[in-house]
Amino acid sequence: SLIAAVIIGLGRAIVSYEVFTGQSLPRHGFFSHWRSAVILAAGYGVVVGWSLRVQLRPIYSLLLTTLLMTLFYALFSWRSFVERKNYIEHLRPFVTSQRLYERVLAASATPVVDPPAMPFQALCANVLDAQRAYLVALGPLASLVGPTLAYPNNAPPPPPLGELSLELNMPAVICIPLDPARYGSVRWAVPLWSERGLIGVLLLGEKRNGGVYTQEEIEIARASGERLIDTQASVEMARRLMALQRQRLADTQVLDRRSRRVLHDEVLPRLHAVLLTLNSAGGTDSATAESIQTLAEVHHRLSNLLREMPVVTAPEVTRWGLAGALRHVAGSELGDRFDGISWNIEPEAERQAQNLPALTAEVLFYAAREAIRNAARYGRGEDAARPLHLQIDITWRNELEIRIEDDGVGLTVGGQANGGSGQGLALHSTMMAVIGGALAVESTPGAFTRVLLTLPQGV
Repeated sequence: SLIAAVIIGLGRAIVSYEVFTGQSLPRHGFFSHWRSAVILAAGYGVVVGWSLRVQLRPIYSLLLTTLLMTLFYALFSWRSFVERKNYIEHLRPFVTSQRLYERVLAASATPVVDPPAMPFQALCANVLDAQRAYLVALGPLASLVGPTLAYPNNAPPPPPLGELSLELNMPAVICIPLDPARYGSVRWAVPLWSERGLIGVLLLGEKRNGGVYTQEEIEIARASGERLIDTQASVEMARRLMALQRQRLADTQVLDRRSRRVLHDEVLPRLHAVLLTLNSAGGTDSATAESIQTLAEVHHRLSNLLREMPVVTAPEVTRWGLAGALRHVAGSELGDRFDGISWNIEPEAERQAQNLPALTAEVLFYAAREAIRNAARYGRGEDAARPLHLQIDITWRNELEIRIEDDGVGLTVGGQANGGSGQGLALHSTMMAVIGGALAVESTPGAFTRVLLTLPQGV
């Protein structure tokens, strides 16, 4: 009995706390098989001991043990079937269609139902049995994923991560225990990774039954969280690109129709009238002056039409470089909108920017130009006499970083510019994600607005 107790206690320590295996978390499958082996050993010992006690014939002892082994195998198979059925039921929310095609083609900016919340709720309730959980997106995909997912739905906002992001930035770490006094009901942090690095963190509270999360549960939670963030970011990127394409098509159609209307209804009739006037007047001075004035008006209309057409900026970036093109936009085009523009361009950053591919440099230029234009357009708010200064920094810290900061009125609570829709920076953040970069916006109402463009090395 003492030997059996020692063996059972030692086995329980091994499977529950992974004493001799080197694993940081227990494994549910390991514990389940150990429990089955202990039950079989106990049943076998009872049957053999009872047969020896009553002095049964060996043939009957063999039949009893065979019957016991057959019954145990049947129960084990039935249990495996039940676990497989439960596994399929728990897996169903993750493999069912999330209607990605409809979400990409949806015309509305915000879907009626948030599909990522459904598998996340199923993960926390059915798989992890967690009291509380948060899925927080980090890094370049944060602007595409959207708000933090919480379980349950009425859970309070997640605690600030603070210095936790530095501890999570190690791929070998499966999960990190958290201090309850600092993070409240959140006890575990599971880092989520992709090819681009750290993309998010899954914050978990205690289990409802008070137990410990097993390694299989953490691995499932990690894989599910990474899939949810990657899927949501991909769908949102595709949806924004579709919206941009729709907008470009609509603008092209409107511009084409407007050009045709102006040329057909205004320009051509005036030119025809000039010809008739010149032919009928016989070349008098008054007729010549009137014709010249009409031709001047036609020229002015054509100039305005050409000015309103989209300007191709890629040659400017190619000819002047990224820094030179930004200087041209901020100085020549929008210089009179600011009381002062300060530049800080590191030589290494300018050299790295010169070596960027044409498409990457164009996307960076468009995003930076949008930030400068937003500062010029909305920085003063409704007070036209408010002083407005712009600071542009282009630095290199193992990645190209463009920082555009103004001391204007800042953004509203919803993250939009005062008087703006916020769609411009959203589309440019999508384009930055396409080329492997990121766009982040920081603002304090009444103090500043900062747009940060980053492009990792080698992208």
